[in-house]
Amino acid sequence: MKPEKEVRPLARMIDQVAADTLVVQEAGSAASLDTLNARLASPYEHQGLVRGNSTRSIHIGVLSRYPFELTSHRDVALTDTAGAALSWYPDESAARNDEAAALPVQRDVVLVEMRVQNRAVALFGVHLKSRTNAPWQLLAAEEVRAAEVRALARLVADYRQRQPQSIIAVLGDFNDRWSADSLAPLRDLGMLDLLGDELRQRGRNPSTYWPKRRMRIDHIWLARGTASNPEIHISHMARQASDHYPVSLELDM
Repeated sequence: MKPEKEVRPLARMIDQVAADTLVVQEAGSAASLDTLNARLASPYEHQGLVRGNSTRSIHIGVLSRYPFELTSHRDVALTDTAGAALSWYPDESAARNDEAAALPVQRDVVLVEMRVQNRAVALFGVHLKSRTNAPWQLLAAEEVRAAEVRALARLVADYRQRQPQSIIAVLGDFNDRWSADSLAPLRDLGMLDLLGDELRQRGRNPSTYWPKRRMRIDHIWLARGTASNPEIHISHMARQASDHYPVSLELDM
């Protein structure tokens, strides 16, 4: 659990953003998510968390005013650009013994499906590979993240084909900028970065990861549908709550 000095402003920020559906990264457990929900001025009726592959117990959680179903993709094996399976060392002991295994998604890609005003909505919640990596690993962090994005793009493209009526968004901590080479497979799907479009019109490039400048690495991209009012919720209270600012978008139903 976060220390109390961070939990209090975190709960207040969630109340302030007042999202109908909230996708969070680095949730330690279903119990910790439940504890946080209970601290809110208006707790969410529906909540869920699927344990991913993180060895640090940082998972993707969901809080919503609407009933939803969660589907984990933690078992998706990652491949290179030619489609060949990638390998990694699960731990340092495996590295010492040269015991490589199939490379999985490092945390998870969680599909959140719900109906809102009789419209089907699908949210792909992500927390992509960070920029750090163990020195004994087979692949660089950027290679792992790029492989995760290729898998994510395939999942989104397949879902878009199977569910042609659904509003679809991909959101979370991408650990990279919109323009990064690693995110090209998502841009190739024609996804809309409404927040980036608005910020470019204003001539601004603020961070979502506030300890560093111009690090907008938390995104909500539309794969199908329209939306409005994209916002980075920047405030002193947000800095007390987390090292990432909340990002929100209003889907047009």
